[in-house]
Amino acid sequence: MGKAIKRTLAVEQEFSKLEMLLLQTANDTSKCLKILKRNLSKYDRRHGLFFRSTSNYFMRNDIRVAKDTTTDLRYVAKRIKRSKSPTKSEINAARISMNATVDAMNDLKQAGRIFDQNNDVLGGVTGIIESILHHDDNDDSQDDGGIFGDKEKNTDENKTKRGLFGRKKRGGFLKATDTVEGVVKSTLSESFSGFPALKQQITATENALSPSIVTRAKDAMVGAASKLVSSSPTATA
Repeated sequence: MGKAIKRTLAVEQEFSKLEMLLLQTANDTSKCLKILKRNLSKYDRRHGLFFRSTSNYFMRNDIRVAKDTTTDLRYVAKRIKRSKSPTKSEINAARISMNATVDAMNDLKQAGRIFDQNNDVLGGVTGIIESILHHDDNDDSQDDGGIFGDKEKNTDENKTKRGLFGRKKRGGFLKATDTVEGVVKSTLSESFSGFPALKQQITATENALSPSIVTRAKDAMVGAASKLVSSSPTATA
């Protein structure tokens, strides 16, 4: 009887943790989406995009889908809280809602990539190569001037304008990574902790609810032994 009570308490604790992590993941996702919208607005202003040409407008449906998944996470958390004895059904619901949120967040990256492709925005290795080539062409075109004339002056000015990743005016590597896909990836990386904790808790709750293989084997052996004892001649005598 004592073991059964301990197991029941353990299951309740794991479900309580699961409820908490579902709510936390929903809140973290919502905050991340708000930050993403702000970052996309900054991108749009930088590139002079307005109304239907903005990345915010293009990605509005994908952001809405991701936001809707947070409602599902909260619903499952509320369902666990209201249930007197949650079952495998709540665990399955938690896993389904988590997977839906994972897919929605990944779709944001895909949407950003499509926006870049539609607007001929270079990113990744290709963008870096193009940026370097363009950077070198600009250097060659501005090498005119005497030994002590404009050339030296330009060199001094370029030194003051050179940042960590190249001259600020020309962009350098920063320009190559300034894509909507890059904005989405950096926002998710910096503002969202992901799903490892929730995934682990779903597994922990599942394990707590289901007796271990060893426990079930022991119970089966005890049950078989009890049947043998009850059916033996000495027991019936």
